[in-house]
Amino acid sequence: MSSSRKKPSRLSYEASIVLRAALCASPAAIIAVALLLHLEAKWELWVTCLTLIILPFPFMAWSLQNWITSPLRVAANVISSIREGDFTLRSRRVTEASGTIVELYNEINSIAAILEKSRLTGIETQKVIDKISANIDVATLIVRPDRVVAQANEAARRLISSINQWESTPDHKTVDELNIAFVLDESSQDFSRFSFINDGRRFEGRRGIFILDGERFDLILLTDITRAASEQERDSWKRLLRVLGHELNNSIAPISSLASTLSKIAKHADIETETKTDILEGLDTITSRSNNIIRFMGDYTRLAKLPNPQTTSNELVPLFQSACQLFGENVSFSEPESNPTVSIDRAQFEQALINLLKNATEASSKKPGSVACSIEIHNDLAILTIADDGPGIANPDNLFVPFYTTKDKGSGIGLALSKQIVEAVGGTLTLANREDQKGCRATIQLDIAPQNEKSESRNSSL
Repeated sequence: MSSSRKKPSRLSYEASIVLRAALCASPAAIIAVALLLHLEAKWELWVTCLTLIILPFPFMAWSLQNWITSPLRVAANVISSIREGDFTLRSRRVTEASGTIVELYNEINSIAAILEKSRLTGIETQKVIDKISANIDVATLIVRPDRVVAQANEAARRLISSINQWESTPDHKTVDELNIAFVLDESSQDFSRFSFINDGRRFEGRRGIFILDGERFDLILLTDITRAASEQERDSWKRLLRVLGHELNNSIAPISSLASTLSKIAKHADIETETKTDILEGLDTITSRSNNIIRFMGDYTRLAKLPNPQTTSNELVPLFQSACQLFGENVSFSEPESNPTVSIDRAQFEQALINLLKNATEASSKKPGSVACSIEIHNDLAILTIADDGPGIANPDNLFVPFYTTKDKGSGIGLALSKQIVEAVGGTLTLANREDQKGCRATIQLDIAPQNEKSESRNSSL
């Protein structure tokens, strides 16, 4: 019953216009008929008068109906286009006339202009947000109420691929399938903060909630704080090393010099042979240990004063392959299908590779191929791997701490220096025990240079 009462009203509205026109014309028709009756007119006059009254009426009624409904149709078409999101259609703006219809046209046009401007502003704002999201290093995820990742920027795609061993992307998958369910399970509050560690890298996360079209979405921001923490830690070590180096050099240099002088005096002194031997051995020990400490501090000074990298575009395969060849048949190299180009300081990066390869060969079983090196490419990342079959890492917390070493004659700066070199060109260096067998795996991640930089590198080499 209710649906029958809600039928479109255009026909009834138009019919009412015709009816009202007929009602307006009816007094004149009644007067004309009355006059004809009063004058006792002949039938020829009756036919003529009725013809003049009745025949023009349909045309006049149609003209009146069209004149009234035409502006309404224009207004309805403009409003319909606005409802469908098309703000380009406008009703004709009438400036030389006035009245209700003109006011209606002008108001509809104003509304369409406001909505069009609002839509363009929204589109431009969304483009800016998308561009910022694509270029920042903060991983950004938008998660739907059903826990499916609705949107992820490039940094988030990298992180998710890394967590899933480069075998999964966030397209139309739930956070549970992507092994990142912890980003939602940390807290049910509207805003929360959390942290986690993945593959030796430390992340800080923030979670917020927003409503869009009546649905609740989670906004997840994940920031890699490894580099910032490493830089802060490294700056602390540098300050400490400068102080220690200054104090030790000032103290040990005179001791070494005096011990050397006393050794020369003792050789020519008139002392019993046994006593002279003891004195000379003691002085030699003092000199030797002093020189070792001076060399030791020299190494740390080199770590603290590492120059800023002078980056150039370099092809990665020949660089890595030549470093592997320095260690003979103990090191095997798996060449990738393509040869990525990276922006690095070649001399410094070669030193970092040599440090890592040296550590791996010293820890390995010394068998041919006991150290396996490879390069993998995932999206725009080049991943270098150095895996050995040694005993593995016993104390991972102190891996990159200066002074810490497990070697008898080690200085403890190799890994710290390598990490500093890699991070200085925007890469990451991590070490972890192998999962497939006994041993350690060092992993370097570097951004692949854009295509234009690759062509420049090839042209410069020519």
